[in-house]
Amino acid sequence: MYRKAKPESVLGHEVSGVVAEVGRGVESLEVGDRVAVYHRAECGLCYYCKHGQEPLCREYRRQAVFPGAFSEYIRVLPKIVERSVLKLPDEVTYEMATMIEPTGCSVRAILRCGVTFGDRVLVIGDGPLSLLNAQVSKAAGASTVILVGHHDNRLELARKVGVDYTFNSRKEEVNLEGEVKGLTDGLGVDLVVVAVASTEAVEEALQLVREGGKVCIFGDFRDVPQPNLSLDLKLILRDDVQIVGSWGCSTENYRAAFEMVRSRLVRVEEMITHKFPMERFGEALKTFFSKKCMKIVLKP
Repeated sequence: MYRKAKPESVLGHEVSGVVAEVGRGVESLEVGDRVAVYHRAECGLCYYCKHGQEPLCREYRRQAVFPGAFSEYIRVLPKIVERSVLKLPDEVTYEMATMIEPTGCSVRAILRCGVTFGDRVLVIGDGPLSLLNAQVSKAAGASTVILVGHHDNRLELARKVGVDYTFNSRKEEVNLEGEVKGLTDGLGVDLVVVAVASTEAVEEALQLVREGGKVCIFGDFRDVPQPNLSLDLKLILRDDVQIVGSWGCSTENYRAAFEMVRSRLVRVEEMITHKFPMERFGEALKTFFSKKCMKIVLKP
């Protein structure tokens, strides 16, 4: 996701820490407060905000933390202080708090797709955001959540955090379409969340969703070259399949995610498989690319 980052950029946007200093006029925070920081803040007043499309808000896109979370200190802009900084209760660790932002992105996706009680959901992908989408779907009332991926260790973790069925699609004996149809009375799922940047996965999703169902494009395609998607428009016209995109989250989604993490409705502690001090960033990066991990947290 950072392929286009410029040299000397400081990356990182899933932030928790301690308030070291407050600016003039800040009354909601004090030095020493434990906080989670969302790196965006919408204006709440523009056309897009009023239509529930906060990530399209021009103010939202200008907000950031500087220089980036992978540093000892960051500066938080006034709008973010106003809308997007949450004090942490004792039961929420700094590590748990780093998971609020990605959980918020999953909250937005599941809300946009209207998951409700009794729905059957399939998530394609077995990374951290896949497991979060699966858990948020459960929290929204889904009766059956299926997750498909390529890594047995991640699929095992998915089952531990509440996913009902998992499949490794690289195993020859797995007939994914047959398995999904068998779990959904032959209909297909109500929603497929494509949590990987793969047009092949999108094509697969269109075969696994039921007539009248939805496919959510959640994986970030911005920096991942992919072949063009060939779409049979009869699926949209006659089969009433909806394709929904979801990127980012609003401050309201972030606050909802905070409550889910705080209450353990979404189980994030089990997903944090590695912790590294900042000076071992290179080792953390190698671990990330090995895929023998789930969520990695960097600490001062």
